[in-house]
Amino acid sequence: MNTQNFEKWTKVYDLIYGEYKDDVDFYRKEARKAKGKVLEIACGTGRIYLELLKGGIDIYGIDISKNMLEVLKKKARNLGLKPKVKKADMRNFKFNIKFSLIIIPFRSFLHNLTIEDQTKTLKNIKNHLEPNGRLILNFFTPNPEFIVNNYGKEQKETIKDGDKEYTLITKSYFIDEPNHIVEFVNMLKYKNKVVWKDKFRIVLIHKREFELLLRIVGFKKWKVYGGFNYEPLKSFKQEMVWIIEK
Repeated sequence: MNTQNFEKWTKVYDLIYGEYKDDVDFYRKEARKAKGKVLEIACGTGRIYLELLKGGIDIYGIDISKNMLEVLKKKARNLGLKPKVKKADMRNFKFNIKFSLIIIPFRSFLHNLTIEDQTKTLKNIKNHLEPNGRLILNFFTPNPEFIVNNYGKEQKETIKDGDKEYTLITKSYFIDEPNHIVEFVNMLKYKNKVVWKDKFRIVLIHKREFELLLRIVGFKKWKVYGGFNYEPLKSFKQEMVWIIEK
């Protein structure tokens, strides 16, 4: 993980992703089922965290970016809320309490690029769960059609912020094909001027591969859905949504 990249993202994160709402109701609903404390890993600037906190959920949060957390805290102050968040790494965070539910929204688990990091994260989560606790996370299903048609090519998206109109340009490509590691190069333009540029890496994880990781770590029971409405997973065009019991 490159923490510097995540710090740089603070400048534009809410501009690019702040209005994304597809997963909020799902995580709110699942958090309300929790009979104890909730932890959000990679809570960022609070897109989901603050919605759960507003809903009365006893939620804690960690993020690897100090700057992201500062933005979250400022938003919380403006809302009259008191967040319980701290800077920490998902691979080795430590709390003296156990959680009824731990969530990793918005594909953040994919930043664990190696099997060692993946198992460290899952073991650490398992150790922080109550006996009947749950882990819920989501990430995309590797889509061979999308990879063939889009990797190595620039993708453009228009982002509006009030009267301003930005262009987000993204280019993704494999930097390690055997290990399925992908690098994304991102550029934000305003009036044809580059106002921000950065890159980050993720690893592609298939369903059976993740099931093996869960078994290695010692999880016994899980369900994977094809989206946030609990649809059956039938296609690589669907988002994988995992509900895992300790």
